[in-house]
Amino acid sequence: MKEMVKYMNNNMNTSEGFNNRIHLIGRLTVAMCLICFIMLPILLSWIYKAPIDFGNTLEKGFSILIMFTFSAICENVSYTPVIGAGALYTSCVTGDVSNMKVPAAINAMKVANVEPGTEKGDIVSILASSTCTYVTTGIAFMGMLFLSPIIKPIYEHPALNPAFTYMVPAIFGTLLVPTIVKRPKESLPILIVPVILIFTIGRAKFSGIQSYLMLIMAVISVAYSYQINKRKILEAQKKEGIQAEESEGMEEFEGYE
Repeated sequence: MKEMVKYMNNNMNTSEGFNNRIHLIGRLTVAMCLICFIMLPILLSWIYKAPIDFGNTLEKGFSILIMFTFSAICENVSYTPVIGAGALYTSCVTGDVSNMKVPAAINAMKVANVEPGTEKGDIVSILASSTCTYVTTGIAFMGMLFLSPIIKPIYEHPALNPAFTYMVPAIFGTLLVPTIVKRPKESLPILIVPVILIFTIGRAKFSGIQSYLMLIMAVISVAYSYQINKRKILEAQKKEGIQAEESEGMEEFEGYE
């Protein structure tokens, strides 16, 4: 253990050392949390003398396990380039990744004027997701103790209740529109294809395949963006080559004079 700590401290000053430490701490934390999650029902079963039928549990939960496993893979693949590994470890442990942690991390990077995928962006994302965890936990705890009698009538009011249904789409809409405006060509396929599918197969069927669609659209978006940026790079290199040839021609002409 001492050798591990010494190794981590010696490599902390480098970018690779920082990433290695993030992954080490993140994996250990996730593993410990998973053990705690699994041990809780086992402990309650032992305390209340209620044996668990593991065969029946696996049979009933297998479909849910498959669905959430695929969804988790899609989230990790999609969100890691955006908010970084450290913020994703924090978000996966504390939960509510799509609704709270990712919007908070993206907004924090915009406020701090840093780009996703950079070291500064990863640090800002870690701070934002961790702060979001403390804030949401504190608000939920305080609301449970003091505000529930006040908020419940407002939340359940017939005129206001529909608004809370669209809260998550509204959050992602505010994050999506600036990205579309800033990079319309790259955003074109990930916007048009899901909209067409919703109107074609219906919202109910679309909700059943959205986890699979997330991975497919991530691959399409990466491939499409790669082709667009590759074309831009080739055009820029071609333009630089033409300018270099013109500059050499002018220098030769001036030397001839």
